[in-house]
Amino acid sequence: MKQPNKDYIIQSLQGQISNSSFLIAERDAIITEQHQEIQELKKQIEEITEKQIEEMDSAE
Repeated sequence: MKQPNKDYIIQSLQGQISNSSFLIAERDAIITEQHQEIQELKKQIEEITEKQIEEMDSAE
């Protein structure tokens, strides 16, 4: 049986690594974006909660 072309194997593996790196970078970007959105939502919840507490305290 004939041995596969080494250059082709190397080129194929480099392509696979490149594609995997792109997918990881894309995933990391999505995670970062979602993390920022979560932080903003937490801040909004905190502000709304504080406002509601102040409104309840002033209503007494």
